Amino acid sequence: MPEQLDTLSLAHNNGNDISSRNTLRYIILGLLGARPMSGYDIKQAFDRALASYWNAGNSQIYTTLKILSDAELVEAEVIVQKSRPNRKVYRLTAAGQAELDRWLEEDVPERFSKDDFLTKLFFCGETSDEVALKHLLEHRLSLLKQLEHMEWARQQYATRPTRRPRLLEYQMLVRDYKEAVLKAGLEVTERAIARLETKEGR
Repeated sequence: MPEQLDTLSLAHNNGNDISSRNTLRYIILGLLGARPMSGYDIKQAFDRALASYWNAGNSQIYTTLKILSDAELVEAEVIVQKSRPNRKVYRLTAAGQAELDRWLEEDVPERFSKDDFLTKLFFCGETSDEVALKHLLEHRLSLLKQLEHMEWARQQYATRPTRRPRLLEYQMLVRDYKEAVLKAGLEVTERAIARLETKEGR
């Protein structure tokens, strides 16, 4: 692959922070894996389906499309239109499909500020149920670890005297909020795992 692809591969060498910054590139590859799209179509897809857990502005999208095009992971075709401006429609190249497949199979970072897990799960219809199940099982383990830690933290708070009860009140509120989110996520994850494991057993 061309040298420009190195910018996408940095995530494997320099940790989760770079991986997070590169995720937008893989989201666009995933969207183009579903069907060819213009930059406008991609922005509409973000606004409709992805905005709740991953935002991207027009400038980010078009800059990323240029990077992907330079790396020969996508190619563009100009569609001539008589009554409206011409459309530039992007589609994956074979190299782009291979890069998308590789990303879909790699582990999701355990900690993330943007939701890598849900973003990857969004595109798991483009891979096998086995890959989706692997991600769901890993996510369940992560949720259980976080809940275990929160229970430990609650016990620590319960036995520790405090000189700032108001601060502790909000710390506990955050703990309760996070615990509720984790438990809700665990419930949905367990249902999804059960459904996929039932399909495998048929």
